[in-house]
Amino acid sequence: MAVTVVTGAGSGIGRATAQRFARRGATVVVADINEETGRDTVAEIVGDGGLAVFRRLDVANLEDWESFTDWVCTEHGVPEVVVNNAGILIGGGFLEQSGADWRRMIAINMMSPMIGSRLFVRAMTEAGVQGNIVNICSVGAFMPTAVGPSYVTAKAGAWLGTQALRAEFGSQGIGVSAICPGLIRTSLAANGSRGGMSEGESAAWAAKLGSGHRHFGRSPDRVAKAVERAVRWNLATVPVGIEAWLGWFAYRLSPSLMRGVLGLASMSLADRGVALSGSLFGGKKR
Repeated sequence: MAVTVVTGAGSGIGRATAQRFARRGATVVVADINEETGRDTVAEIVGDGGLAVFRRLDVANLEDWESFTDWVCTEHGVPEVVVNNAGILIGGGFLEQSGADWRRMIAINMMSPMIGSRLFVRAMTEAGVQGNIVNICSVGAFMPTAVGPSYVTAKAGAWLGTQALRAEFGSQGIGVSAICPGLIRTSLAANGSRGGMSEGESAAWAAKLGSGHRHFGRSPDRVAKAVERAVRWNLATVPVGIEAWLGWFAYRLSPSLMRGVLGLASMSLADRGVALSGSLFGGKKR
């Protein structure tokens, strides 16, 4: 039976993707740094009659990646689908974010999908498996903005790295796709942080942002459907949501116009929006 690996599968897009592929009959390897939520995903899949196993993975740790890849291939065989989904959000302007913020963002949002792709593509080519690599990027990859610059930088790197991987291995029967969602209802914002603030202030900022995030955007299953479509048709780039499609085409049409429009935004304006979100939606669950 086909094996699918999904990182960051403890919630949101990762969980929806794991569930979707399990319903298709795949054995899903649920990977997450959070053991509780990862095991919850497995329990939901098994409860619905699917097959899934959990393995803890810190995607920022190379040694963890290497042992994880070896374990998957030894215990379950070389996977046919690998979805690199794990990611974080750090807000704050270019200089507000510390060097540690930038390094952590690059390690998780850019390097981890590249490392996961490299390790599993090597396993696929050595085993003669014509599999699929799917990297969850973001419309942020096409949005040069002062609001979360480390985030968009990392996502742009992940997107371009995915295209480079596709150029090299596409002719060898390995499908490579980048999924670029717009606004999706996940816990990304609530679990995020804000550079330039104390730990307590950052947590309060993330809570306010997350309270609004719960009420706007699309279901994570929209992205899971896009992943399934990308695997089926071997699509290079798949925006999800009208704002993602607009961002994709606008940046391709005129990068300078896109920079000019996005330059109107600032972290001070974003912070006011976060505060308003907290006052309107704080405490309201959906």
